[in-house]
Amino acid sequence: MSLQVSERPGPRRLKRRKPMKGPPLPTNSPSPTPLLPDHVTLGEPDRSGPLTVFPVLGEPGSLEYLSFAEASAHGCVVRELEPASVNDVLVVNPLDVPVLLYEGEEVQGAQQDRTVDLAVLVPAGARQRVAVSCVEAGRWDGARRGEAFAPSPHTAFPALRAAKNRTMREALAASGEARADQREVWQDVDAKAQLLDIDSDTSAMRDIYASRAERVEELEGGVRRRDGQLGALAFLGDRPLVLDFVSRPDVFAALWQPLVRGYCLDALGHEATTGLPDADGWWAAVRRVRPRHAPAPGLGQTLTFTTRLTGGTGLAVDGELVQLTAFPADGDAHARPGRIQRPSRRR
Repeated sequence: MSLQVSERPGPRRLKRRKPMKGPPLPTNSPSPTPLLPDHVTLGEPDRSGPLTVFPVLGEPGSLEYLSFAEASAHGCVVRELEPASVNDVLVVNPLDVPVLLYEGEEVQGAQQDRTVDLAVLVPAGARQRVAVSCVEAGRWDGARRGEAFAPSPHTAFPALRAAKNRTMREALAASGEARADQREVWQDVDAKAQLLDIDSDTSAMRDIYASRAERVEELEGGVRRRDGQLGALAFLGDRPLVLDFVSRPDVFAALWQPLVRGYCLDALGHEATTGLPDADGWWAAVRRVRPRHAPAPGLGQTLTFTTRLTGGTGLAVDGELVQLTAFPADGDAHARPGRIQRPSRRR
């Protein structure tokens, strides 16, 4: 894969390693094709305390792209807009391949830490506005507005991601724009800090992870990534927590540790289990989903789905499923210990 920097940013042809499999997504909605390709399956799980993680295995997709963590080492940057906005950032991709900003991924620094609301595939050589939520309510540092964001060692924890995802799906259906509820995000970060008895001067999600790093690392050590792995299905006890999927194993390898640290943070305070959860029923429910789709903010189409058992979002390009996040229908109920009312701090 080439990582050359474009001298004159502009759209470039997407590279493919092999022919696309399966029929393309139609232009109407909902899609008549299953959400996950037939070759994608669950492997044997790892169990660590209350957490059980099944690897998602399958053939890699044909579309070439990079994770933001990979691309940031080659000149891709995330910056504040001018003027700065709490709920939007600018991604500048000078590379000759697209770059994936993953749903729930956190970027740190600049005026305040943010987390990506909806997966976006930024075209090669492009500048792309990306919707985000603030996860550091007590800081708005104008002196750092010119600073580039850095990739975070963790994502948002799944309970927060589930709440954001549900709100975005509702907003997309109502207004055509997928936006999380910033006030709710602040409340959920506060609720997690309160649950774990953590103080943070700036109400930063990163301080929650830092304060429980030893325990998170202990749980993380019991879960391993397989070669060629495309995703993970995590359970807390016998309840599904989240399904994460991307079409490239190298991209998932870059996302693996940040995602697993989120799983582990949500596992804190839960009792260890002895038996394996029955994953087949929920996995089958996700596979049967027929998603609706809408134009994505970057490349491809945004996929959304809400059923009795599951809800989530994804991203498809030319009929190829590139990214998917699925939550149980009540996916955050076990991890939201009440609401903390906060006045809006949006600038």
